[in-house]
Amino acid sequence: MKRLSNLLLALFVVSCVGCATFHPPINEQNARPDDFGVEYEWREGSLPPPYHYEYTIIIKPSSRSEIVLTPDYPSTTVPKWTEFFKVEEQSLNDLYRVMVENGLFTRKWRQLDAAPVGGSHQTLVVTAQGKLIKVEDYLVFEQQGSAKAMYEAVQALVPEEIWERLQAKRQQYMREHPHR
Repeated sequence: MKRLSNLLLALFVVSCVGCATFHPPINEQNARPDDFGVEYEWREGSLPPPYHYEYTIIIKPSSRSEIVLTPDYPSTTVPKWTEFFKVEEQSLNDLYRVMVENGLFTRKWRQLDAAPVGGSHQTLVVTAQGKLIKVEDYLVFEQQGSAKAMYEAVQALVPEEIWERLQAKRQQYMREHPHR
């Protein structure tokens, strides 16, 4: 009986340590590092011009961040529109917290063996404590929810008026450049 109790206690300790490894609690030790930065890229799937578009959101360690939208397949004749915006300290802390809570720094991110062809694509690259972590799209099922939460947290930092302004410019671009 004592051996069983010791075995159960050992299993409990191991499972608790394992949980802490994959989902560490948010505390002072998990404070946002000074070099925390994020680059999130999203590309529309394979569509005929001018319906394809793509954008990159860059969240910098300082409060000045940006979004760059390309309203078509990139080329020397297609414009790139850049909008700058400020991200408050608390919002940066909240974004870092979302990354920690979703296991960005502790998981091994795994893509599907056979990624879909032709669909939209997104990538997240995070810098923290001198390390670069990259999360590609088309993850295994059990990681998709965590990645989605992180992608949405980054997108939410872009002010709504900037999204609206870029969408209006894109609509104008599509009117001026009908299907080729």
